[in-house]
Amino acid sequence: MCKLCGEDCQIWGDFQVSESLDLYEQVALKVNKPLVIDSSKNVDWIRQQVRSIESTSTQPYLIFLRRDGRAVINSRIRKYPKKNAKDLIADWSEQIQLTNALFDAFPHKKLKVSYEEFATNSEAIARQICEFLEVEYEPEMLNYGTHEHHVLGGNNGTQFLVAQAQSEKLKNPFVQVPERSKSFYQNLSGISLDLRWKQELDPSVARLFEEMAGRINQELKWEV
Repeated sequence: MCKLCGEDCQIWGDFQVSESLDLYEQVALKVNKPLVIDSSKNVDWIRQQVRSIESTSTQPYLIFLRRDGRAVINSRIRKYPKKNAKDLIADWSEQIQLTNALFDAFPHKKLKVSYEEFATNSEAIARQICEFLEVEYEPEMLNYGTHEHHVLGGNNGTQFLVAQAQSEKLKNPFVQVPERSKSFYQNLSGISLDLRWKQELDPSVARLFEEMAGRINQELKWEV
């Protein structure tokens, strides 16, 4: 279901998945676009889809978008306040190790991108990504809130910004953010660096994270 339009989406409202075609081929045909982005993080799903793609003429690319683990843990604590911080840190550590292994073994074109670098140097990183994907960079790409979107998954916060920018057209967007985060997103416009973890992450959790995952997070650390 489209997270902006809901069930009545003009793009996805009547979309039916067929088992006779590769999923990405179906999506590309439906939207009449040569490039399809899957932002899934599940390693097993990615491996499965790569195997499927390799049986077609499609060129697979892999982009590993990385972020300081302390920011990720803070976000997960905010989202799942009843979960144990130790378990969240262990889950993150395992996810990063599995993703690193997937990236290292991926035999096709691949690229690592830092979330923090993209948020603070958006044009340069966007140009790098476009060059990697062999598409022409356009400055308007950075003004994503002004363009038409029909997303099926992904980050609610980013999509809320799109809905906010297009409030005249999207009267009742399907996507929403929790009340605890609404004021943060309502005061944002465009691409910006989210460093809420520096104020929100409990010092005891930060110390536990360093003990459990400091080594893994070393190359992901973002210090201002």
